[in-house]
Amino acid sequence: MGCIERHSESGTFPEFIWEEPPLISRIRVTEKKGAVLTLKCLHCKKPKCMEACEVEAINKEDGKVILDIEKCTGCWDCIEACPFNSIQKDERREIAVKCDFCKGYDVPACITSCPVDALTLVEVKQS
Repeated sequence: MGCIERHSESGTFPEFIWEEPPLISRIRVTEKKGAVLTLKCLHCKKPKCMEACEVEAINKEDGKVILDIEKCTGCWDCIEACPFNSIQKDERREIAVKCDFCKGYDVPACITSCPVDALTLVEVKQS
């Protein structure tokens, strides 16, 4: 919910619930064999999604893979290219969406909104 709120026009709960078309979270939580998993962008060193994007809507900025939804044409090539199933179709808006690490904020919304402080930010240095 924190992700949706952060990326909404209103930026507040519960107002974002009534926005049209409704937003989808840029991360997904799923269960597999009894374990809870999050499917989110891993901000790859050499992102296959960026290579697949013919309109250059995906770029690297400060080590993070950023999808510019203003440039996205909804071709879904990035979704097919991502080996981690981290990019989703926002079919109502006809664009792809993925974690942008809450660009412009110090800490992503998924971390700040977690009610049990189960998430932490860890810097991983890529060689």
